[in-house]
Amino acid sequence: MRICIVLVSYLLSISVYSAELVKVGVYDFPPYVFIAGDTTGLTMELITEMNHAQDKYKFITVPTTARRRYSDFEKHKFDMMVFESKSWGWQKYPVDVSQVFVTGDEVYVTQAKPGRGQDFFTDFENKAMIGVMGYHYQFANFQADQDYLKKHFNILQTNSQQISLELILKDRGEIAVISREYLKYHFANVPTDKEKLLISDKLDQVYRHTFLIRKDTVPSVSYINKLLEQIKQQGTLKPLWKRYGLKENH
Repeated sequence: MRICIVLVSYLLSISVYSAELVKVGVYDFPPYVFIAGDTTGLTMELITEMNHAQDKYKFITVPTTARRRYSDFEKHKFDMMVFESKSWGWQKYPVDVSQVFVTGDEVYVTQAKPGRGQDFFTDFENKAMIGVMGYHYQFANFQADQDYLKKHFNILQTNSQQISLELILKDRGEIAVISREYLKYHFANVPTDKEKLLISDKLDQVYRHTFLIRKDTVPSVSYINKLLEQIKQQGTLKPLWKRYGLKENH
Protein backbone atom coordinates (compact mmCIF):
# COMPACT_ATOMS: atom_id res chain seq x y z
CA MET A 1 0.00 0.00 0.00
CA ARG A 2 2.81 2.38 0.91
CA ILE A 3 4.51 1.63 -2.42
CA CYS A 4 1.29 2.55 -4.28
CA ILE A 5 1.01 5.87 -2.45
CA VAL A 6 4.65 6.71 -3.18
CA LEU A 7 4.15 5.80 -6.85
CA VAL A 8 1.03 7.97 -7.18
CA SER A 9 2.81 10.89 -5.51
CA TYR A 10 5.75 10.44 -7.88
CA LEU A 11 3.51 10.37 -10.95
CA LEU A 12 1.65 13.49 -9.77
CA SER A 13 4.94 15.30 -9.22
CA ILE A 14 6.06 14.40 -12.74
CA SER A 15 2.79 15.82 -14.11
CA VAL A 16 3.23 19.08 -12.19
CA TYR A 17 6.85 19.56 -13.20
CA SER A 18 6.23 18.61 -16.84
CA ALA A 19 3.58 21.32 -17.26
CA GLU A 20 4.98 24.22 -19.26
CA LEU A 21 4.85 27.57 -17.47
CA VAL A 22 2.88 30.32 -19.19
CA LYS A 23 3.35 33.81 -17.77
CA VAL A 24 0.25 36.00 -17.80
CA GLY A 25 0.73 39.73 -17.34
CA VAL A 26 -1.68 41.42 -14.93
CA TYR A 27 -2.07 45.04 -13.85
CA ASP A 28 -4.41 46.78 -11.42
CA PHE A 29 -7.79 46.75 -13.17
CA PRO A 30 -10.53 46.07 -10.58
CA PRO A 31 -12.51 43.90 -10.38
CA TYR A 32 -10.54 41.90 -12.97
CA VAL A 33 -7.30 42.35 -11.06
CA PHE A 34 -6.65 43.84 -7.62
CA ILE A 35 -2.95 44.34 -6.91
CA ALA A 36 -2.61 45.21 -3.23
CA GLY A 37 -0.44 42.74 -1.39
CA ASP A 38 -1.93 39.53 -2.80
CA THR A 39 -3.07 39.60 -6.42
CA THR A 40 -6.78 38.79 -6.53
CA GLY A 41 -9.81 39.25 -8.76
CA LEU A 42 -11.63 37.71 -11.69
CA THR A 43 -8.47 37.07 -13.71
CA MET A 44 -7.01 34.93 -10.97
CA GLU A 45 -10.25 32.95 -10.67
CA LEU A 46 -10.29 32.31 -14.43
CA ILE A 47 -6.63 31.25 -14.41
CA THR A 48 -7.39 28.81 -11.58
CA GLU A 49 -10.14 27.25 -13.70
CA MET A 50 -7.76 27.03 -16.67
CA ASN A 51 -5.16 25.22 -14.56
CA HIS A 52 -7.76 22.81 -13.18
CA ALA A 53 -9.10 21.97 -16.64
CA GLN A 54 -5.77 20.75 -18.11
CA ASP A 55 -2.23 19.83 -17.10
CA LYS A 56 -0.27 20.67 -20.24
CA TYR A 57 0.33 24.25 -19.13
CA LYS A 58 0.68 25.97 -15.76
CA PHE A 59 -0.62 29.53 -16.00
CA ILE A 60 0.97 31.95 -13.53
CA THR A 61 0.55 35.72 -13.12
CA VAL A 62 3.28 38.34 -13.50
CA PRO A 63 2.41 41.81 -12.09
CA THR A 64 2.98 44.84 -14.29
CA THR A 65 1.29 48.25 -14.64
CA ALA A 66 -1.11 49.70 -17.20
CA ARG A 67 1.64 51.94 -18.61
CA ARG A 68 4.52 49.49 -18.31
CA ARG A 69 2.76 46.45 -19.77
CA TYR A 70 4.03 47.09 -23.31
CA SER A 71 7.70 47.42 -22.36
CA ASP A 72 7.42 44.39 -20.05
CA PHE A 73 5.93 42.44 -22.94
CA GLU A 74 8.84 43.49 -25.18
CA LYS A 75 11.24 42.30 -22.46
CA HIS A 76 9.48 38.89 -22.50
CA LYS A 77 8.43 39.17 -18.88
CA PHE A 78 5.12 37.61 -19.93
CA ASP A 79 3.56 36.20 -23.10
CA MET A 80 -0.17 36.53 -22.49
CA MET A 81 -2.79 38.93 -21.15
CA VAL A 82 -6.40 38.24 -20.20
CA PHE A 83 -9.38 40.64 -20.38
CA GLU A 84 -7.46 42.78 -22.85
CA SER A 85 -8.23 44.35 -26.23
CA LYS A 86 -5.84 44.82 -29.13
CA SER A 87 -7.26 48.35 -29.56
CA TRP A 88 -5.76 49.28 -26.17
CA GLY A 89 -2.40 50.15 -27.67
CA TRP A 90 -1.39 46.68 -28.91
CA GLN A 91 -1.72 47.28 -32.66
CA LYS A 92 2.03 47.39 -33.33
CA TYR A 93 2.95 44.43 -31.13
CA PRO A 94 3.27 40.79 -32.28
CA VAL A 95 0.15 39.38 -30.65
CA ASP A 96 -2.58 36.99 -31.71
CA VAL A 97 -6.10 37.59 -30.46
CA SER A 98 -8.50 34.98 -29.12
CA GLN A 99 -12.20 35.01 -29.77
CA VAL A 100 -14.25 37.45 -27.68
CA PHE A 101 -15.40 35.39 -24.72
CA VAL A 102 -17.18 37.92 -22.48
CA THR A 103 -18.26 41.57 -22.57
CA GLY A 104 -18.52 44.44 -20.11
CA ASP A 105 -18.58 48.21 -20.42
CA GLU A 106 -17.42 51.59 -19.16
CA VAL A 107 -19.65 54.50 -18.18
CA TYR A 108 -19.25 58.14 -17.22
CA VAL A 109 -19.77 59.11 -13.59
CA THR A 110 -20.30 62.51 -12.01
CA GLN A 111 -21.44 63.81 -8.67
CA ALA A 112 -25.22 64.03 -8.43
CA LYS A 113 -26.25 67.69 -8.16
CA PRO A 114 -29.56 69.53 -8.53
CA GLY A 115 -30.33 70.23 -12.18
CA ARG A 116 -27.59 67.92 -13.46
CA GLY A 117 -28.86 65.30 -15.90
CA GLN A 118 -27.79 63.06 -18.75
CA ASP A 119 -27.04 66.06 -20.99
CA PHE A 120 -24.02 66.72 -18.73
CA PHE A 121 -22.26 63.85 -20.53
CA THR A 122 -22.60 65.29 -24.05
CA ASP A 123 -19.47 67.48 -23.93
CA PHE A 124 -16.06 66.43 -22.61
CA GLU A 125 -13.67 69.05 -23.98
CA ASN A 126 -14.89 71.64 -21.49
CA LYS A 127 -15.16 69.30 -18.52
CA ALA A 128 -12.62 68.36 -15.86
CA MET A 129 -12.15 64.70 -16.75
CA ILE A 130 -10.63 61.97 -14.58
CA GLY A 131 -9.10 58.75 -15.87
CA VAL A 132 -6.55 56.14 -14.90
CA MET A 133 -3.03 56.54 -16.26
CA GLY A 134 -2.34 53.96 -18.96
CA TYR A 135 -6.01 53.14 -19.59
CA HIS A 136 -7.49 53.65 -23.07
CA TYR A 137 -10.80 55.50 -23.41
CA GLN A 138 -13.02 55.84 -26.43
CA PHE A 139 -13.79 59.52 -25.73
CA ALA A 140 -10.04 60.12 -26.19
CA ASN A 141 -9.83 57.97 -29.35
CA PHE A 142 -8.13 55.23 -27.30
CA GLN A 143 -5.06 57.42 -26.95
CA ALA A 144 -3.07 57.03 -23.73
CA ASP A 145 -0.26 59.36 -24.84
CA GLN A 146 0.23 62.07 -22.20
CA ASP A 147 0.89 64.89 -24.66
CA TYR A 148 -2.20 64.06 -26.70
CA LEU A 149 -4.44 63.96 -23.64
CA LYS A 150 -3.09 67.24 -22.24
CA LYS A 151 -3.53 68.95 -25.60
CA HIS A 152 -7.12 67.88 -26.21
CA PHE A 153 -8.64 67.48 -22.74
CA ASN A 154 -8.58 68.86 -19.24
CA ILE A 155 -7.83 65.49 -17.70
CA LEU A 156 -6.47 64.42 -14.35
CA GLN A 157 -4.93 60.95 -14.39
CA THR A 158 -4.93 58.78 -11.30
CA ASN A 159 -3.41 55.42 -10.36
CA SER A 160 -6.70 53.56 -9.95
CA GLN A 161 -10.44 53.58 -10.52
CA GLN A 162 -10.87 53.76 -6.75
CA ILE A 163 -9.02 57.09 -6.61
CA SER A 164 -10.93 58.38 -9.66
CA LEU A 165 -14.24 57.65 -7.96
CA GLU A 166 -13.08 59.17 -4.65
CA LEU A 167 -12.17 62.40 -6.46
CA ILE A 168 -15.64 62.61 -7.99
CA LEU A 169 -17.25 62.04 -4.58
CA LYS A 170 -15.06 64.83 -3.15
CA ASP A 171 -15.99 67.11 -6.10
CA ARG A 172 -12.37 67.26 -7.25
CA GLY A 173 -13.35 66.70 -10.89
CA GLU A 174 -16.46 66.62 -13.04
CA ILE A 175 -16.52 63.33 -14.96
CA ALA A 176 -14.68 60.06 -14.38
CA VAL A 177 -14.71 57.02 -16.65
CA ILE A 178 -15.36 53.90 -14.59
CA SER A 179 -16.10 50.31 -15.55
CA ARG A 180 -19.61 49.23 -14.66
CA GLU A 181 -18.09 46.11 -13.12
CA TYR A 182 -16.04 48.23 -10.72
CA LEU A 183 -19.09 50.31 -9.82
CA LYS A 184 -20.97 47.12 -8.97
CA TYR A 185 -18.09 46.06 -6.72
CA HIS A 186 -17.90 49.50 -5.08
CA PHE A 187 -21.63 49.77 -4.42
CA ALA A 188 -21.65 46.30 -2.90
CA ASN A 189 -19.17 47.61 -0.33
CA VAL A 190 -20.44 51.21 -0.01
CA PRO A 191 -24.13 51.18 -1.08
CA THR A 192 -24.75 54.73 0.19
CA ASP A 193 -22.47 56.13 -2.54
CA LYS A 194 -24.96 55.14 -5.25
CA GLU A 195 -27.33 58.01 -4.44
CA LYS A 196 -24.43 60.48 -4.49
CA LEU A 197 -23.57 59.75 -8.12
CA LEU A 198 -25.10 60.30 -11.53
CA ILE A 199 -24.16 57.51 -13.95
CA SER A 200 -24.40 57.99 -17.70
CA ASP A 201 -26.83 56.05 -19.84
CA LYS A 202 -24.35 56.25 -22.71
CA LEU A 203 -21.21 54.14 -22.70
CA ASP A 204 -17.62 55.18 -23.19
CA GLN A 205 -16.87 51.75 -24.60
CA VAL A 206 -18.02 48.17 -24.61
CA TYR A 207 -15.36 45.76 -23.39
CA ARG A 208 -14.99 42.87 -25.84
CA HIS A 209 -12.63 40.83 -23.75
CA THR A 210 -10.05 38.59 -25.38
CA PHE A 211 -6.74 36.90 -24.65
CA LEU A 212 -3.69 38.48 -26.25
CA ILE A 213 -0.97 35.92 -26.91
CA ARG A 214 2.53 36.47 -28.22
CA LYS A 215 2.84 35.31 -31.83
CA ASP A 216 4.80 32.13 -32.52
CA THR A 217 4.57 30.89 -28.95
CA VAL A 218 2.49 28.39 -27.01
CA PRO A 219 -0.26 27.93 -26.13
CA SER A 220 -1.81 28.97 -29.42
CA VAL A 221 -4.96 31.04 -29.80
CA SER A 222 -6.69 27.90 -31.06
CA TYR A 223 -5.75 26.05 -27.87
CA ILE A 224 -7.03 28.89 -25.66
CA ASN A 225 -10.31 29.09 -27.58
CA LYS A 226 -10.84 25.34 -27.16
CA LEU A 227 -9.87 25.49 -23.48
CA LEU A 228 -12.38 28.26 -22.81
CA GLU A 229 -15.09 26.28 -24.59
CA GLN A 230 -14.20 23.23 -22.52
CA ILE A 231 -14.49 25.18 -19.25
CA LYS A 232 -17.72 26.76 -20.48
CA GLN A 233 -19.23 23.32 -21.13
CA GLN A 234 -18.30 22.29 -17.59
CA GLY A 235 -20.62 25.04 -16.34
CA THR A 236 -18.09 27.02 -14.31
CA LEU A 237 -17.85 30.17 -16.43
CA LYS A 238 -21.46 31.38 -16.47
CA PRO A 239 -21.74 31.81 -12.67
CA LEU A 240 -18.31 33.46 -12.67
CA TRP A 241 -19.37 36.06 -15.25
CA LYS A 242 -22.67 36.63 -13.46
CA ARG A 243 -20.96 37.27 -10.13
CA TYR A 244 -18.88 40.03 -11.70
CA GLY A 245 -21.70 41.51 -13.79
CA LEU A 246 -20.32 40.44 -17.17
CA LYS A 247 -22.18 39.17 -20.21
CA GLU A 248 -21.18 35.92 -21.87
CA ASN A 249 -20.42 36.27 -25.57
CA HIS A 250 -22.51 33.96 -27.76
